Amino acid sequence: MFTVRSIRFLGALTAASMLAACAVTPAAGAVHAKHPGVGATRTVKQPFPGKRHGGEGPAGPPAKRPGGRTAKAPAATHLVSAGCTAAPYGANFYAPDLGAKTVALTFDDGPGPSTPGILAVLREHGVPATFLNIGQNAAAYPALVREEASHGFLVGNHTWNHPNMPGLSAAAQAVEMDEASAEQEKLIGWGPCVFRPPYGNYNATLLSLAQQRGMAVWMWSVDTEDWKADGSAASSWVNRIISLAESEGGGQLHPVVLMHNAPSGDPATVAALPTIISYFRMRGYTFVNLAGDTGTGYYVATSAGAVHGYRTPRAGGSVGGRAAGLATDPDTGGYWLLKANGSVVAHNAPFYGQLSGRLPRHVTAVAIAADHGGYLVLTSDGGVHAFGAPYHGQPKGRMGKLKPVGLAADAATGGYWILNSGGGVWTYDATDYGSLAGKHYQVTAIAASAKGGYLLLTAAGRVFGFHADMHGSPAHGVGRGVTAVALAVAPATGGYLILLSNGHILGYGARTHGSPAAGLPPHQTATAIAAA
Repeated sequence: MFTVRSIRFLGALTAASMLAACAVTPAAGAVHAKHPGVGATRTVKQPFPGKRHGGEGPAGPPAKRPGGRTAKAPAATHLVSAGCTAAPYGANFYAPDLGAKTVALTFDDGPGPSTPGILAVLREHGVPATFLNIGQNAAAYPALVREEASHGFLVGNHTWNHPNMPGLSAAAQAVEMDEASAEQEKLIGWGPCVFRPPYGNYNATLLSLAQQRGMAVWMWSVDTEDWKADGSAASSWVNRIISLAESEGGGQLHPVVLMHNAPSGDPATVAALPTIISYFRMRGYTFVNLAGDTGTGYYVATSAGAVHGYRTPRAGGSVGGRAAGLATDPDTGGYWLLKANGSVVAHNAPFYGQLSGRLPRHVTAVAIAADHGGYLVLTSDGGVHAFGAPYHGQPKGRMGKLKPVGLAADAATGGYWILNSGGGVWTYDATDYGSLAGKHYQVTAIAASAKGGYLLLTAAGRVFGFHADMHGSPAHGVGRGVTAVALAVAPATGGYLILLSNGHILGYGARTHGSPAAGLPPHQTATAIAAA
């Protein structure tokens, strides 16, 4: 029995066979890609390098807007997305090579009813991914597109309505790309940097049009054939999807895995996804999106004690009480949340102790830092309290009119730096690289740099590096009534993230993956950030 999806696929195959002469061949626009598993370069023919499955499956019926209508395409303009790196000519089949094994999970034809489940699994496991959306489906599910983007997932172009592109004129192919790009920009504020042709079919015209629009063309090297489940959640389909992902992907250095989240629903894909993620993670693969982003995530704490995770394992939610600091456990990926009363909440991290009930009435907890297996807590009287971490001294009783502001640990020595309200830095078994003492800056945070020194943050958002690589900071402040409150260094790049009191996050040499700004109640502020 033929389903709507399979009938559409048969039509596409017929069109593709009639247009075979139009497709790219080695003699006309050859595409080069690395051979999976060996890293050699070879010429590949359209549509797949050494594939046994043929092209991508059909997208199925389009999603409907309220009232049962299919979305109308926006005005098409030649849109070159801002922020994209220069797009090469040609098709890419393998995940970006970062010097070790990488894997890219990709989801076509959405959004659809399975998209929330896919997003939940990806966020639960802290895995980046790429969503190649069909324009008319994006228009029908705008909230899901915004959710994909707000959590830092890469959103790409899969045409407006999923035609077989080589069967169209150059002008018609351009319109398909531009309509989908215009819809994405309308929904999330920026256009796509990646494009995937429907059914995996392309010709030289398509490659040129995509390059002109700043979009890299991405195919895949692993086909899970999940669309063939046709909405079934049966275990046989789940196991088949897992088997194809593992058998094909496990032999490649940089697989790109093709899956779907069409309007017709792909529940078997949702069910298979945790196992697929575990398979590649256990074999040492780094997950990337098609832009090469590893998705180094971060946690953000608010004044009400809520913790939000972005491209991290799921955060623990709200615990109440004012949050004073946040530190990530490098061994588990979990975190320690410090509350102003000195209590410590451990989430997916070992608990070593706290100061709750032990602080004098006028003393509060100020900052927390992970250090050599445990954590250190700094209090407003200058006390340093070590929990599972080495203790090297404190400024308590010797601060004069100065107040402690922040704390950062020296990974090399196990010592630490304490930032004071005058911009100075007190050092304890850690090298003194300088400070802002006497410069009359209102300082708010200190963070250990990837280079071994430290970075200081001012309330106006300026960042100063001391034996640290600089990536910039806001040239004109952060806005009236807004304060830069915390700083986190991204371990993968050495860049950093600046947290603002209104919940917005500014990235310098580090990618942002979302923020709590839109959902932050008026009476609350963001207080702490920690890279995962």
